Amino acid sequence: MYLMLIEGELKPGKKDEFLKAWNNQILPLLKEQAGFLDEILLFEEDSPSTRLNRDEIWYFNADETVPENLDKPCGLSFWKTKEHAEHYRRDVLPQMKNFVGHLLSTTPKLRGFNYEAAEMFKISDRKVA
Repeated sequence: MYLMLIEGELKPGKKDEFLKAWNNQILPLLKEQAGFLDEILLFEEDSPSTRLNRDEIWYFNADETVPENLDKPCGLSFWKTKEHAEHYRRDVLPQMKNFVGHLLSTTPKLRGFNYEAAEMFKISDRKVA
């Protein structure tokens, strides 16, 4: 199994529009692809209790400002093989620009990972205290 991680940053106030495009256009297109297994969409939380201050953010250069609005989606797509994922990256991902390119403030970053191990829980079946 192979995992593709794609992350970017949205223009302010575009999260709802992005989610609509993801649900109505991107996810259906992904499901049509050979070797596609699953997709997880995450958003970096931006709340006063979770926002890090400059001293806590190790990945920013000293001269960079800490962003105020962190609408940063991160998609994790799972593929049967690296070849399936590469086909997606090469032939399908460019089509996504038509759906969400106008909503992005940065060029998305894409990374690939070999699956080594995982522990999955059925959280929806459990009562969270």
